[in-house]
Amino acid sequence: MKFTPGWLLTIFVVFFLPLFVYLGFWQLDRAQEKAELEAQILAGQQSIQAVPEQGEPLAYQRYRLNGRLSADFAWLLDNRTHQGQAGYELWVPLVTDQGWYLASLGWFAAGPSRQQLPRLLIPGQNQDWIAQGRPLSRQFVLADTPLTEQWPQVIQALEPEAMAAKMGQDAPQGLVQLEAGQPGVGYVIWQPSVVSQTRHQGYALQWFAMALALLLMYLYAGFHIRSPSSPAAQTGSEDREE
Repeated sequence: MKFTPGWLLTIFVVFFLPLFVYLGFWQLDRAQEKAELEAQILAGQQSIQAVPEQGEPLAYQRYRLNGRLSADFAWLLDNRTHQGQAGYELWVPLVTDQGWYLASLGWFAAGPSRQQLPRLLIPGQNQDWIAQGRPLSRQFVLADTPLTEQWPQVIQALEPEAMAAKMGQDAPQGLVQLEAGQPGVGYVIWQPSVVSQTRHQGYALQWFAMALALLLMYLYAGFHIRSPSSPAAQTGSEDREE
C-alpha cells in the first residue's frame, strides 16, 4: 500500500501541523503564567508589607505607607462605570518619604452634564494608608482629551509619565489602589482578575486535538486516495473505457 497524499495536502499539513502544535504549547505556557499570577495575587492579599524604599511596588501586594494626598493635582479618569452608572475614577499623587505614587481613590459618580464634575473631598493631612500595588493597564481610546490649566483634569487613559510632566514632577514610583473605608476613598471598582489557567489548558487541548485530527486526516488521505497516475487508478480507467 503506497502513501500518496498529494503535494497540495502535504504543503497544507507541513504548514498547519507545526502551527497547531506550537499554539498548543504556547497556551500551556500561558496557563503556567496565569497560575503564577494567581499565586502572586493570593499571596499579596494575605499580608500587609511596608512599602519598598526603592523600586516599584509589587503588583497586587498590599502595603502600609505614610503620606499625604496632593489635592491640588486631581485626575478624573473618564468612562468608568459602577452598577450601570457613569462616572470617573479619581487619581491623586500620594507623597511619601520614599517618593510619590499615583493613587486611585476609587469611583465617583458623574454630574448631570459633562461640564459639571463631581465634588471631591480629598484629605490633605499626613496619615497612614493601606494600599495595593496596581499594574498599569493600557487602554484603547478613540481620542485624547487635551490637558488644560484647570484642575481637576479629565483624562481618557492613564499616562503616568505625561501626568508627571504636567505636574512638574519626575515619574511616580508606581501605581497603588487605596482600599475602601479610608478618608476620601470612594467605591473601589478595580479588582485583580486574570483569565483562569484552566481556560488556557482548555485552549491548548483544542489546538492539540486539531493537530491530531489534521495528522489523521493526512494519513487517511495518503493511504486511501489514489493518485491518477497509480496502476490501480489506470486499471479502473481502462475498465470504464471498455
